[in-house]
Amino acid sequence: MELRQLEYYVAVVQHGSILQAASALNLSQPPLSVAMKQLEQELGTPLFFRGARRIQLTAAGERFYQRALDILSLTEDTRREITGYAQGQGGVLRLGAVSSSAASLLYPRLFHFAAQHPKMRYQIDEGNTFEQLNKLAAGLIEAAIVRTPFYDASVHVLELDADPLAVVVRREADPFPDEQVTIRQLKDQPLVYYRRFAALLAEECQKEGFTPSPLCLNDDARTSIQWAQAGLGMAIVPYSSAGFIDLAQMSVKPIACDRLVTKTCLIWSKKRPLSATTALFLDFLRQDSKVDV
Repeated sequence: MELRQLEYYVAVVQHGSILQAASALNLSQPPLSVAMKQLEQELGTPLFFRGARRIQLTAAGERFYQRALDILSLTEDTRREITGYAQGQGGVLRLGAVSSSAASLLYPRLFHFAAQHPKMRYQIDEGNTFEQLNKLAAGLIEAAIVRTPFYDASVHVLELDADPLAVVVRREADPFPDEQVTIRQLKDQPLVYYRRFAALLAEECQKEGFTPSPLCLNDDARTSIQWAQAGLGMAIVPYSSAGFIDLAQMSVKPIACDRLVTKTCLIWSKKRPLSATTALFLDFLRQDSKVDV
């Protein structure tokens, strides 16, 4: 498979027909049709149905289109990175980041790093921890800032910060008199929290003699916070997520439990060597965090 085949395929999908794609690529239609048939033969599956006016992608075609976009984007990033080195412009740091951590935990460090390396360029890809693990495995990013809990034996882990879980609730509806919330005080409350914290929360609640019945389970701190802002429940999120919250309207109180803590980490693959730019950022974080891997 060649990059040109991927470029042709993306053009066909984006223009909706082989004829229009051929015109945009300055090709005649027959060679482009042959190239698409050869690509399907190589992959062993049809990628699209050829309609009278527009093509229609198969399920495999949809998946391959996304992969083709990723590969072409990574290729272009690599070209720019090497060109930048040659022109003395510095490299490109491709970094994944958990959205709920980026503002409060990643960016202060990243801004400090950027100030030290003014010729560096950055591509930040935000998403949840498991999305970042998938992108790391696919080679679409070299490293990512993620949150525990997770387990993946294929990555190196550099722990950065401990972040206690906290309760977020509208101030006028806050039933908790103290600056911290105990596990027992969560009983019978309309809780909203991450699925990945569910087992740990249930375990701690059961120690206090009750089983939580969450109002809403989700996969993003911002979703939990939105439910709390609407007055529908109490969000349980990492304390650092307070950066997304209007503190004039919302109370943010840590939960008094040593086990209800999430850690932010930098992860990178054990299977691939790091680029010079990512290795430089890793060394910076090692010095900043005073943690050895």
